[in-house]
Parts: sequence; C-alpha cells; structure tokens
Amino acid sequence: MGKLIFFLFGILFFFTPLIFWPYTSEVFELNKIVFVYIFTILIVATWLARTVLAKKFIFRRTILDIPLLIFIASQILSTIFSIDPRTSLFGYYSRFNGGLTSTLAYSLLYWAYVSNIDYKMVVKHIYILFASSAVAAGAAVLEHFGIFLTCGVIESVTTNCWVQDVQLRVFSTFGQPNWLATWIVALAPLGWALISEFKSWRAGGVKLLLLYSFSLLLFVTLLFTGSRSGLLGFGASYLIFWSLAYWKNKKEIFKPFVIMSSLLLIISLVFGTQFTPSLSSLINHSTNKPINQPTGPALETGGTESGIIRKIVWKGAISIWKHYPIFGSGLETFAYSYYGSRPAEHNLVSEWDFIYNKAHNEFLNMAANSGTIGLLSYLTLIGFSLIQISNYLINLISKKYPSFKLENSKNYLGQLEQLEIGNLRIALTAGYVSILVTNFFGFSVVPTQLLFFLFPAMAVALKEPGSGDQESGIQKTTQAQKMGIVLTLILASFLMIQVFKFLTADINYAKGKVFNGKGNYLEGIKYLTLAINTSPNEPLYHNEIAQGYTLAAIDSKTNGKADDLQKYVELAVSETQKAVDFSPSNLNLKRTMFGVYIRLFTINPEFLIIAKDTLIEAVKLAPTDAKLIYNLGLTQARIGEIDNALENINKTIGLKSNYREARLAKALLLIDKKDFQKARDELNYILEKLDPNDSIAKQTLEEIKNQ
Repeated sequence: MGKLIFFLFGILFFFTPLIFWPYTSEVFELNKIVFVYIFTILIVATWLARTVLAKKFIFRRTILDIPLLIFIASQILSTIFSIDPRTSLFGYYSRFNGGLTSTLAYSLLYWAYVSNIDYKMVVKHIYILFASSAVAAGAAVLEHFGIFLTCGVIESVTTNCWVQDVQLRVFSTFGQPNWLATWIVALAPLGWALISEFKSWRAGGVKLLLLYSFSLLLFVTLLFTGSRSGLLGFGASYLIFWSLAYWKNKKEIFKPFVIMSSLLLIISLVFGTQFTPSLSSLINHSTNKPINQPTGPALETGGTESGIIRKIVWKGAISIWKHYPIFGSGLETFAYSYYGSRPAEHNLVSEWDFIYNKAHNEFLNMAANSGTIGLLSYLTLIGFSLIQISNYLINLISKKYPSFKLENSKNYLGQLEQLEIGNLRIALTAGYVSILVTNFFGFSVVPTQLLFFLFPAMAVALKEPGSGDQESGIQKTTQAQKMGIVLTLILASFLMIQVFKFLTADINYAKGKVFNGKGNYLEGIKYLTLAINTSPNEPLYHNEIAQGYTLAAIDSKTNGKADDLQKYVELAVSETQKAVDFSPSNLNLKRTMFGVYIRLFTINPEFLIIAKDTLIEAVKLAPTDAKLIYNLGLTQARIGEIDNALENINKTIGLKSNYREARLAKALLLIDKKDFQKARDELNYILEKLDPNDSIAKQTLEEIKNQ
C-alpha cells in the first residue's frame, strides 16, 4: 500500500502541471483541480485501506498539525458567514482553487504524504517534478519560437490558437505567464541542491549534465514568461539557497555556485531579463526600446502600468477587509465584494471594465475573503511551515553555535549528511519563500498551491526515515477489516462520482455556451439543460440557459411563432431569476439579467421598466461602477425619465471623465432639453480631449451649430 501511495503521488506531481483540456468551460485551472480531487480521493482511500490492514492509525505527527487545523477552521467559519456560501465551498467558478473544498484536499494530501512517504521516495518525487517541469518548460520555449504544442490539441502547432501573444509571454500548459513563472522559481532550487551534491563532473557524469541543462531550461523559460514577480521570486530563492549552502560548506558549494551563476549571467545577457536589455540591444544602442511589451491579462498589460492597477485593487481589498474584519466576505468571493469597495479611480485605468476575481496579492486576498482570523491563521501556517522546512538549518546552527538551542529539536544532521540530501531542505526553504514572494504580487493556482502544502510535507519525509515502504505482515484479513475496506471503497466511489458529475456538467455547460455564442440556441439549450439536470444549483448554468431562451424568444417573434414566443419569454425570465436567487451577491448575474430584459423589451415594452429596476439594484452592489450607472441613465432616457437620466449620466462622468459614450449621451439629452450650449461643450470636450476624429461628435456638433 505504501508503494501504491508513492506511485499515486508520482502521477499527481507529473500530470498536474501538464493537464489542460479545451472542452471544459476553463481550459487550465478547472481541469487541474479536478485532477487533484481525483487523486486526493485515491490517495486518501489507499491510506485508509493501509490503516485498516495495519490495524492501527498510520499518522505521523508534525508541528504543522495544529496550525493547519486552525487554518481549516478559519476557512470553515469564513464559508459559513460568506456572502455566497456555494462559491466559498467550491471556489469561484473557473478558478476553484482557494475554495474550502480545495483547502481540505490539499490538507489531506499533506497528512497523507507525511504519514506514508519516506526520504527515498521524496528524492524520486523530486525527479518526477523535474521531468514534468522539463516538458512544460520545453513547450514554453518552443512557444517562444513559434511552435505551439498546446495548440496541437486544438488546431495546429504552427498556429497560435490563444488570444494572447504567447510568443511574447509564454505560458505553456499553465494558462498564464505568472503562474508558469511561480512554478519554475519554486522548483529551481531543488535542481541546484542536487547539483551541489556531486563532488566533481566525473562523479556526476550525465546526471550532472542533465541537472545543469534542466536548471538552465527553467531560467530561459522564466525569462520568456516576462514575469517580473517571477524574476523577483527567483532572485529571492537564489540568494537564500546559495548563501545558506555556502555558509554550510564553503569549499564544496563554491564551484557549482560559480558555474551556475556564470551560466545564468550569460543567458541573461543573451536574452535580456524583465529588467535589463539583451546584449544585442546594447550593441545596437537600442536600450531605450522597451524590452518587453507583454500582452495578456489585465494586470500585466494594456495602457495603464500594472503596478498602478495593483495599488488600486489592493486599496479595494483593504476596504473589503475593513468592511468584513473578522471572517471576511467569504472564501473566493472577491469578485462579488470588490464592487462594493471598488475605488472610483479604477474607472480611469485602461482595464476599468475587467472582472477582478482576485486581489492579485495572496495576503490581501486572504484578508478580504477570510478576514483577520483567516489572515492570522494563514500567516501562522506559513510561519510554522518555514520552521518545519528549515528545521535542518536550525540543527546546522546548533552545530556551529552550541549555545543556540531549540526546545525539542532533534539533531538529524549526521544522518542527513550520510544520505547527501541536506541541501534539499535548504532548497525547499528557498522554493517555499519564492512562492511567498510571487504570491505577494499575484495569487495561488492549483500547481503552486500543491507545492505550498507539500514542500513542508517533503521536509518532514526528508528529516528521518519513515515507513512508506514497510508493510506489516498480515496473515489473515478479518471480517472487520474487510468491512472497513468495503466502506472505504464505497466512500471513495461516491466522492469520485461527484467529481465526474461536476466535470460532466461543466462540459455540457461549455458546449451550451459555444452554441449560444454561435446563435444555435436550440443546441445550446439542450446541453445546458443536461448541465442543470446534473447540477441544479449552479447559478451560471441557469444564467447561460436564460440567454439561450432569450435568443429563442426573439427568433420566435421574428418568425411569428406566438405559442413558442410566450413559452420562451417565461423560461428566460424564470431562469435569469433563478440564477440571481442562487447567488444574489454576484453582480455579473444581475448584468446578464439586465441584458435579458433589454432584449425582451423588443417583445414587450414593460420589460424596460424591469430592466431599469434591475440596474438600480445592481448599482447598490457597485456604487462606483461607471458602466452600470451609464446604462441606468440610458435606460431611464428610453422610458422618458430625462432628468433622472441626466443625473446618472453626470454621475458617470464624475466617476469616469474620459467616458466618451457618456459625454455623447449627455450631449444628446441636453439637445432634447434644448440646452444647446452645454451640449456643444460636451461635444467639444470629446473632440478636444478624447478623440479629435470622432465622426459622431462632429456630425452632432454641426447639426446644432445654428440652433
């Protein structure tokens, strides 16, 4: 059983970074978390079976047990008091990592690892991680040079199938450059640790050459991601590993340090880094040219510098924390709570209408979502994890300075040096710190969260030999043991069915969205109905099918199908209301509801009043959202509430002075009120400040010139 658990963990480590699938609603993270859930069930079930057969509870105590239990308790409380308990339980749809279910899965994996894996297995798992990372990094490098292996699953390796310019900022099988960078900088120190164990090239041979090649491949990939936070994390891990390793043993570590540093310097000069130009740029005297002009996610690209946007989002996260100081707004509810605390200046950045489902700072994200209790428990977990990982360093300090003691600290130094795995603990420390650095400027995702929980577990397994490959001699299985195995299988089967039901529902949901997007609403409704039958409480499924019924209603009116028209109108209204009822704090569902009513307005004018009321409720959730208030003003103008419309359009302009559409709408409303001078002022503002070639503004100005 111990070897089976080792094997299952090996599969988990190898495939989690590599898994993606284009037939689900989210290509990368969703499939990775499903994979983690499947193998968590398999690993824990095997662990329980091993316990039953051994007739004793196989569990290794660690200093992380209590902090981890406290952290889980804080997450449970945050879920109970959440503004959207379903989201907190399962995670924000499309992300999922960070919900209570994922936290429980990672925690169980931690306890399963420390209880069943020993030091020999850890080293093998590290090599498995290297192999997986080499595949992902190799694919990323090929992406940079125009060969898109990930696109081969969908279309062709010679055509970029992604919206982003993946050649400029590679992301391989991770889906986002920063996520790939975080993974790389966390694993890089483990390669350096294994390199440092070889006394000479003759002793290392091909293995040493492969380790150097692997380390350089990771660094090149890091540069090709264009991730600034990744490079900062790399710098932190590099400094921590080599300084501690050098302090431990100056003579043996000096040579690999010089070789590695020289190679990394050469690569940095050849390709340039996120902060420095390449050698060719220096030679061509083009250092004033931007080295990287990445395209991609909102916080990394666009007209506004990402650091400015981060500060605004962080300000909003702190505001949420103040509003929900104890337990937060609920796990993974940032996408909902942020709108209520969204700083008005967010309207003035280039990504002003993007959806932000994370604070882009893991610590502020934790504070906003799970409050002071959650943040403190998270920091405590990190603190004890660092103590657990660096226990070897404490022993090392004790050896060099005998006066330094840590209560209950055991000295495994001699044993570790005999095993030649001492530097791996330093590497785990450096890699763990790098995750903290990159998460400060971003947020955790499935692969890196796996390392966040299992690096401390690896440190425990490295600390002393375990019993991972030892099984008790069992002469005969008793009836009670058989019953225990059967119950374990039943529980595992039930959980596995739930995971596959979710995956099936999502696949149908994804198909329904595609058909709706193409206007083939009948096929879309068919698949979305299957999704709802499988998961009836998922608001996004009802939200999407409402749009399908809306398309069907409009088509029925166009073709004169009166019976179908009434049926589809009622279904559209019913489904959009269900979506909002299931998740009343989700502003985006109210946006969709407004869109449904605006479309149905062409069938029945009374829906325009309902659309207005929907926006009034939505604005209560997002009082600084310029687009919502603008749409409210337009809707009021449509039903003849000109004064209210002007009031909201003025509010919109106050929130976003460069909102061209709002100023144009204001000018048209002023024309209706015969206030031509103020209308001209708005049109002139558009032409002078926003767009001198705006044809509509020019034409409108010309029409009122003589009035």
